[in-house]
Amino acid sequence: IKKAQVSSTIRPNVNKDLQESLFLPVLFHLNKDLVENLYFANKDSTFSRNVKKGIVALFQIQENSGNRREVDVSGECEVSYNSNKPDEVIRTKSNCKNLEIARQFSNTNKALGTSVYIKSNQLYRLRDSIIESVSGNQRVITYLNIRAALNGAATSSQNLQYKSEHDGLSLASSAAEAVRQLEKETGLKYTMTLLPSEEEIQHCTEGCISPKSLAANLTEDLKAENIATVKSAKAFSKMLKAFRESGRLSVAEALTDPDSYYIIPQLIDVAAAAQTEPAREALLELLDFENADAVDHPQRFLFAAAYSSHPSESLITDLLSVWKKPVPNDRLQESLLLSLSAIVYTFCQTRDQCGSPIVAEFRTVITSGLSKCDEDEKCVLMYLRALGNAGLGSTVGIILPYAESSNSSMISSTAISAFRRINEKLITSEVKKAMLRIFHQSKASYDSSVRVAALEFILGNHPTQQVIRDILLSSLDQSNAELSTYIIRLVFDAASVDPEISVLLGSVLQDFQINNYQILAQKGKSSVITSYLAQMKDLNATYSLYFENTPSGVMKRSGMSVDLQGKTIKQPLIKFGIYADGLESLVGEAEGSNEEAAADAPTIEPTAGMSFTFMDVLLTQVEFFRGMSGLMSAAWNAPSELTSALQGNLLLQDHSQRIHLSNGLILDTKVLGVLSLDLSGYISISLWNRNCEALIRNSGAFYLEGSLRVDSEELDVGLVFTGEGESNIDYTSNAEFASMPLRLCMQMKRPDFEFVHKVEKYEELVEGRRYRSHRQVRSRVAGEEYLLNKANSDECRIMLNEGQ
Repeated sequence: IKKAQVSSTIRPNVNKDLQESLFLPVLFHLNKDLVENLYFANKDSTFSRNVKKGIVALFQIQENSGNRREVDVSGECEVSYNSNKPDEVIRTKSNCKNLEIARQFSNTNKALGTSVYIKSNQLYRLRDSIIESVSGNQRVITYLNIRAALNGAATSSQNLQYKSEHDGLSLASSAAEAVRQLEKETGLKYTMTLLPSEEEIQHCTEGCISPKSLAANLTEDLKAENIATVKSAKAFSKMLKAFRESGRLSVAEALTDPDSYYIIPQLIDVAAAAQTEPAREALLELLDFENADAVDHPQRFLFAAAYSSHPSESLITDLLSVWKKPVPNDRLQESLLLSLSAIVYTFCQTRDQCGSPIVAEFRTVITSGLSKCDEDEKCVLMYLRALGNAGLGSTVGIILPYAESSNSSMISSTAISAFRRINEKLITSEVKKAMLRIFHQSKASYDSSVRVAALEFILGNHPTQQVIRDILLSSLDQSNAELSTYIIRLVFDAASVDPEISVLLGSVLQDFQINNYQILAQKGKSSVITSYLAQMKDLNATYSLYFENTPSGVMKRSGMSVDLQGKTIKQPLIKFGIYADGLESLVGEAEGSNEEAAADAPTIEPTAGMSFTFMDVLLTQVEFFRGMSGLMSAAWNAPSELTSALQGNLLLQDHSQRIHLSNGLILDTKVLGVLSLDLSGYISISLWNRNCEALIRNSGAFYLEGSLRVDSEELDVGLVFTGEGESNIDYTSNAEFASMPLRLCMQMKRPDFEFVHKVEKYEELVEGRRYRSHRQVRSRVAGEEYLLNKANSDECRIMLNEGQ
């Protein structure tokens, strides 16, 4: 290469001479239409070799139309040749796999994944089979699957023009002889290499600051009181990069430094999300799972680890080792099993990994543990919840008997929910028949919560028209009017969001045996409603609220779920449910529609609790109280101010990929998406006034950072795109049970918030002369109060007017 320089397209007067980097000659062997080997001087830099490989690769061309696999500068590629005109060939390559795959990963969850679009075309013009000219373009776009507007793009162009030819100074009899002559002429040693471009050795890219020093700088932003803010999410992102580039001792130093005392939980979030061997080793040295009185830090680690984007086999091995040791705290033991199960599920989403011996070992541990539970309900529930998080198709036959044959309504409903992550292709007809038997109580009687769980399963697994018809007919049974009301509401709500069910329901309603007052005009207050939380270009966020009452009108189950839905994406985001049993005794009525029924009804111990599922991972269940003494304790000790029940910083988007461009340069693309969340609340119970006020606040902040940069020590060029925003949703309920029927007003609100999207381009071709360009878009999202249901709105108007 006789002359080479890089110029800024934005600043034409800024140039960098590359002649010194590229002056050494390269020899390549062209065998027919394939480049077989290249020979470089040992002192040639990786940058120089890659640029020359990009030029050499242009000589690899097939004149006839057709497809083939080629070893190209971009790796092993699928290449298509089209010759529509004489002496003109269009070369298109795709699906290039480079040998350099270390430190490359992506989230297996499509909804949280990042897509990379690569298009590469080259137009050849030939004359007598000699290349007269080549012009090529390559376009690379990185974008979020859930929001394509958050993206970065790069374009690479090449042009090669035939100028002249002349004979060499001498003729070599072979490639080896040619190399020997070149070595003699240059006085340098030459080594053979292959055509794919090579990764340049890169040093620290984040300012080379140690994790300990960075943690000290970010202490204020990482403190617990700043969780669910953008600054907390940004600080997490910075720490994550530092941890990923550090060894075990550096990570351990940051975790154990006295100045990190108040931010240890947040640093545990970071170390778990790093998913590197050094970070994991440092964490497991710090954490003690055998101390029953110090479970906060292990719990925090398990919560973060459950959302690992690309878990390693080593992580599963380590957690199985912890499980086999004594874990004296029951709550920590359940968290360990739930987290381990979620990790195994993600691990199995990568092709061929589910056949690993470590997955078989996990399955043996969990199934043998379940078989040893005997009649211990708490033990059975723990293992069933774990099976639900793991979603292993091979466990369908193990789960089913617990769903249909258990005497415990909690076990049955938990077993039914354990099918949720199993691929629908593995859900057998026997499972579907069993769910129908449970719902219709064909062989035994079931609690309404179990029947509802079975109904949700049926509606989510392609029911037939006859199945829908039979479900609607079941609501004619008015022994539990609230359940019949809930069934009708659930079917119609499912039809509002599922086109398949909507068509079936429309057909069923043509029959006036179904479409009549007795079936459709139910008298209960139970309800189900789904509506839009947010509507976006790429997907929608929907919320579903459900309220199931007992026959006497007291709450039995209520909750909310938020789902992301797009053309090819359906991702459960959040689901929390509050359950209660036996509360009739608190308002002077037993479950039943009359005094005789009440007298015959079994006495049920008052119980209440909450389950929380985030990103389809079930977390440890919380029991508010059990029995009258527990209720009294909850009433006296209930927080009168907002108290956090769950906090953390989680890594949602996680993508790292190096794209070997046609021109020989390597484009490094990374995406990190961080969610900083806080689930908090309070409850005020007055047994004297017989009323209750509760608030559940879901607060969250999202920060995303994506980058594309040329991976080179010679060229500092790239772009960064970010998106950020923070908000909260308040879910309040006010209940009055001084008289019957119980009066309840529920409200769900979100305040105004702002989402900021930034794009920054930078280049530094000459040291000390850095250029940056910025573009920023601020989008204001208006606050909103969400519809729950008409009956609730009417009740709220009455109660709020009385309070004024």
